[in-house]
Amino acid sequence: MLYVDGLVTALPVTNKEIYRRLVQSVIPLMRAYGALNVVHCEDGDVTRSRASHPLTASVVLFSWIVWPSREIRDQGMEKMLSDPRFDDVMNPASLNGERIELDASFFPQLH
Repeated sequence: MLYVDGLVTALPVTNKEIYRRLVQSVIPLMRAYGALNVVHCEDGDVTRSRASHPLTASVVLFSWIVWPSREIRDQGMEKMLSDPRFDDVMNPASLNGERIELDASFFPQLH
């Protein structure tokens, strides 16, 4: 049975592209560790941000990983968490992340 992991991240808009590139760079590694697919979504309405200044405006990012089974996910995640190439993706706080409320303005980013 398929198993899905999801990650919601809120970052300053200025770090959105950095984070997107980080995710894109590790997708081949996730697949090598057993992931079937990785989907990355972005908040489509940055203008609704609580902050009016572009350097402090936030964007919500949501990604999920599809695995063939829970067992393969557990093995793959164990390897990913010990792989230093995943540090910035698994710890987005290093990109000045913050907590914000979610709404229905997400849309998929095809890759």
